[in-house]
Amino acid sequence: MRSIKTKLMLAMGLLLAIICIGLGTISYYTSSKALIGNVNEVLPQIAKESAKTVNSRVESQLNALEAIASETQISDMNNSWENKRVILDAEVKRSGHIEMNIVDKDGNAINTNGKTANIKNRDYFKKALAGEKNVSDPVLSKTQNAMVIVYAAPIKNGNQIVGVITAVRNGKTLNDITKDITFGKSGQAFMINKQGTAVANVNEQIVLKGDNINEDVKKDSKLKPFADIEKKMMNGESGVGEYTYGGVRKYLGYAPVNGTNWSIAVTSPKAEVLSGTNTLRLWTITASIIFIILGLVFVFILGSKIIKNIVAAIKYLETISSGDLSSVISPKYLELKDETGTLARAVKIMQESIISMIKSIRTNSSEINSHADNLSSISEEIAASSSDVATSMQDVAKGASSQAENLVNITDILNKFGSELVEIIDSIKEVDSNAKGINTMSAKSNTEMEQLAQSMNKLSDSFNDFISKTTTLGQNIKQIDEITSLINSIAEQTNLLALNAAIEAARAGEAGKGFSVVAEEIRELAEQTTESSKNISTLINSVSDDSSIMVKSSGEIKDQLNSQISIVNTTIDSFKLIVNEITQMSSKINMVNGLTANIDSEKSDILGKIEEISSVAEEVSASSEEIAASSEEMNASTEEVAATAHTLADMTNDMKKEITKFKL
Repeated sequence: MRSIKTKLMLAMGLLLAIICIGLGTISYYTSSKALIGNVNEVLPQIAKESAKTVNSRVESQLNALEAIASETQISDMNNSWENKRVILDAEVKRSGHIEMNIVDKDGNAINTNGKTANIKNRDYFKKALAGEKNVSDPVLSKTQNAMVIVYAAPIKNGNQIVGVITAVRNGKTLNDITKDITFGKSGQAFMINKQGTAVANVNEQIVLKGDNINEDVKKDSKLKPFADIEKKMMNGESGVGEYTYGGVRKYLGYAPVNGTNWSIAVTSPKAEVLSGTNTLRLWTITASIIFIILGLVFVFILGSKIIKNIVAAIKYLETISSGDLSSVISPKYLELKDETGTLARAVKIMQESIISMIKSIRTNSSEINSHADNLSSISEEIAASSSDVATSMQDVAKGASSQAENLVNITDILNKFGSELVEIIDSIKEVDSNAKGINTMSAKSNTEMEQLAQSMNKLSDSFNDFISKTTTLGQNIKQIDEITSLINSIAEQTNLLALNAAIEAARAGEAGKGFSVVAEEIRELAEQTTESSKNISTLINSVSDDSSIMVKSSGEIKDQLNSQISIVNTTIDSFKLIVNEITQMSSKINMVNGLTANIDSEKSDILGKIEEISSVAEEVSASSEEIAASSEEMNASTEEVAATAHTLADMTNDMKKEITKFKL
């Protein structure tokens, strides 16, 4: 088992370790962030200053070249080459050029070494011929067969450009410039042109082989971050970036070189930038170990002092646990103001409480022994009484049970009566419903019969009009028959007249021939009229016969209609009597229904009262049985109490013996 001192040391050591590790980690990352931020600010500034240095050196060479081009002996293209060469040789010797060239407008160049070449396709020649002094990227010289850089300036005669002057310098001069630019221990500089091709580098082979990041990234996709930075350099931007090259993580600051198409970059390995944090980490670890050790020593000393007081308290408790309450706690522990002093005072209070408790137990155990004897005798008396009560309650329970059984039988009879009464009520309700239905239908039929009577009365009136008109029609037909007889008589007379006319015409001979034709036509017309009159007479006789039949039938129909109207009126009177009777029957049914409902309600009240009485009887029986059972249980309990009282007396005697073991 680990001691409190060991636990304190482990806890404090762990706490100190957490604090030291936390503070060290925060310090490390804060320092790293600060160093990285410083590099992000410093590297672009160094790149800009380096760009200014390169620009200054380039401008000094171009200014010197421009000054020579402005000399009269150079600008006069009619001056002999020998005179110009003297000036150029002196400048080559002074400036350290490899050679100098005078180039005419067609690109024909002659240099101080006496060699000639045509450089009309060179960009630097084209720019200078356009009036722009410039410096070329490292190129392979046709005359030197080596990597060189060429400074070029226009030769002007007045305001007219008559040629170009160039100065060729070793290509390593740009590499030398980058070698002079450093950052930290291993920081380096390099330059590229707008196409991404290296123009200056500490490693000259990179320049000689014309290294280009755009081509390199096609072969190795890991160079993409580096290529993205160089694209910004190609665009003439300035800034800072981070990339990996050759397995080394680096920071890079870059800026354009004014007056050229170059951009310069200054790099530094990330490990070197953060090298200061390694020292900080070492000091942090060392300081953490020292603080942890000091903390553990402090905890050990403090813990020892605390544990000493706790051990003293434990010894006193062990003495008390053995039954010796006579030992006295040292005042120096009781006077302490910390938790150990509180513990000592609590032990003393506990000791005094135990002593007081034991004294009280000694006194009370004697009294308990006496009361236990009294309790034993009283419990015996109670047991005897409870036995008599149990016998009486059993008799009561039997009577209550018998009464409850009788009440249950009465309840069953009333329930059966209630069921039959419910059926009677349902039947009365059904009869009432049917009577109401008959009443409704009778009222409806009565209304419909009254409407039928009204319709038949209207029909009778209409039929009387029809009979009247039929009689009038018969009279009119007779008049038409008389008119037809008249027409027939007229037609016969006309026929006789036509016959007489025809006879007279025949007598007249040729003169009466036309009249004879007319008389014939009249005769034919008279015959047709006679025929039509006969037909009309026949039709009128037929219509007259039909009309007579209709008049006779209408009389019979009228008699039947009057008979039906009489029957309908009788039916209406019968329906009225039925409605009155059903209304009276419905009221009587409602009265019977109310009486049966009252009987059912009173039956329910009686049944409820009987059930209450039955329930009370059952409760009385149950309570009697429970009282009897309780009496028996009480009898058993009193016997147990008596036995317990004897046991208690024995226990108090034993307790007295145990108390004598304590030393007060």
